Amino acid sequence: MASLQQKKILSGKDSYILGISFGFHDSAVALIQNGKVLNAVEEERFTGVKHDNSFPMNSISWILKENNITKKDISVVCYYENPILKKDRIVRTARKTFFKNPISNFKLLFTKEYDISKLFRRVFHKNVKVVFSSHHQSHQAYSFFTSKFKESAVLTVDGVGEFETTTMSKYTNNKVKCLGKVEFPHSLGMLYSTITAFLGFKPNEGEYKVMGLAPYGTHLFHHKKFDELIKYTKDGFELNPKYFTYEYSDKTMFNENLSKLLGIPNRLPEEPINDIHKNIAAALQYTYEKHFFRLLNQLYEKTKSINLCLGGGCAYNGTANGKIREKTKFKNVWIPPAPSDAGSAIGAALLFYYTSTNDTRVDNQTPFLGPQQSHDESLKIIKQNRNKVEFEFLGDNDLINKTAQLISEGNIIGWVQGRLEFGARALGNRSILADPRDPQMKKRVNMVIKKREGFRPFAPMVTFEDRIHYFTPAYEIPYMNQIVKVTEKYKDKLPAITHTDGSARIQTVRESFNPKIHKLLKVYQKITGYPILLNTSFNLKDQTMVRDTQEAIDTFMNCDMDYLIIGNLFLSKKIVSETLT
Repeated sequence: MASLQQKKILSGKDSYILGISFGFHDSAVALIQNGKVLNAVEEERFTGVKHDNSFPMNSISWILKENNITKKDISVVCYYENPILKKDRIVRTARKTFFKNPISNFKLLFTKEYDISKLFRRVFHKNVKVVFSSHHQSHQAYSFFTSKFKESAVLTVDGVGEFETTTMSKYTNNKVKCLGKVEFPHSLGMLYSTITAFLGFKPNEGEYKVMGLAPYGTHLFHHKKFDELIKYTKDGFELNPKYFTYEYSDKTMFNENLSKLLGIPNRLPEEPINDIHKNIAAALQYTYEKHFFRLLNQLYEKTKSINLCLGGGCAYNGTANGKIREKTKFKNVWIPPAPSDAGSAIGAALLFYYTSTNDTRVDNQTPFLGPQQSHDESLKIIKQNRNKVEFEFLGDNDLINKTAQLISEGNIIGWVQGRLEFGARALGNRSILADPRDPQMKKRVNMVIKKREGFRPFAPMVTFEDRIHYFTPAYEIPYMNQIVKVTEKYKDKLPAITHTDGSARIQTVRESFNPKIHKLLKVYQKITGYPILLNTSFNLKDQTMVRDTQEAIDTFMNCDMDYLIIGNLFLSKKIVSETLT
């Protein structure tokens, strides 16, 4: 008979459970105890490699240290997908497409995969329990178990997991019922990534650039051609293999047939973006939404639930997400802050815990789960950089008042507070803040601060209670993952955060969610009349979001940002006088 301690480990009760995702992109680690996410962080935050897919040893080391535990204290490790099933899919695909790419497929067929279970036991200890969930089960669980719904329809859409690329299901309490799926190579995520590559951007990274480019074009010239790429089926969709190579190549995603279909050669990364590229982006977004909403409407008919949880990398498509209530019968929509593979580290761990214990869920909605530094640690590092910066300590009221005033005068502020956000969006702890009223601010932040493409839009943060005056539909959107319209009255008055089609990817901020940011918004409202700030992630082009004080100072000094605030420490660049000789 199993001992009480063994039973606890088998269920996860009182145990430290580690969720891990790595191997493809967005490696991450999450620590869970009794259903509560204690911490979570992406490996890229430590390595500086965007979408780092390496084994997350830095993240593991930080989480153990942060919680004052050792590797031996980890009872269960939950991996975000099933490597056996994934290998099976890779082998089947390699056999099916062998003669299209014999050298690469030969390697895939005969390369020995490392044993994930042995790896975890070697990293932690020989008695650690290793649990595999499927890729899309982890997506489903992360979305549902971080929601407040007792029951919900769940849709996951991404590139590919083991076999599935899309799943439809319903969760009731802690139990899931599978209602449909689409399998590889048919994939909305792979379609979006392929056109992203065709337009000269990096797949698995540049999709949001294509989404931002789409409103500058029209779908009318190309959407019929996209009907050649993807067609409806009874239960989903299928892609036309004539145009794609991703099934058998790890170097290219499309062939010359795609260029012939779209009427132009693929754009190279440094080539100019022309109207036809904008139109192709618009047609892609139009096509994605057409199939996305059909899936959602099918899911509603199968579940009759008014609640929807959305997961998978495609859940970052804010343009489509903002139209869900308009285009479907779902009334309540939950999209967690990190719906791609990083969030699956949390999902895999929560799935194991809640299906093992059947416990009532606890609140796991905060995105502020990563590293932070104390005031004393930050002060020590700032003093080490005193040849670069000047600083002063300000109390909360003085800090908020001074920051709001400076932003209203056109200054751009770096803002570092508390724990680092988990996920791709800066939600008020690692942000660059600026005036949304300034018609030149979008260009200035893109060109001299972020050093990126000028067409890229910026998101506004707005107080929850005031959102109804400025944005429509006035949904609560805490994680900046849905795009809505700026009300007609304010489109011209908020040019820095209003995209070319009159939209904005908003973040609504409750006082309980982020008291300091909420207070800053209210003080800014007293000065300008607007409880709204331009908010973008604290990083430069091709860099990861700043983690700590030193990274913040380095980024601050490497661009034309005006001031930097770390906790209650107000920093400005030291003016070095040049002596004429």
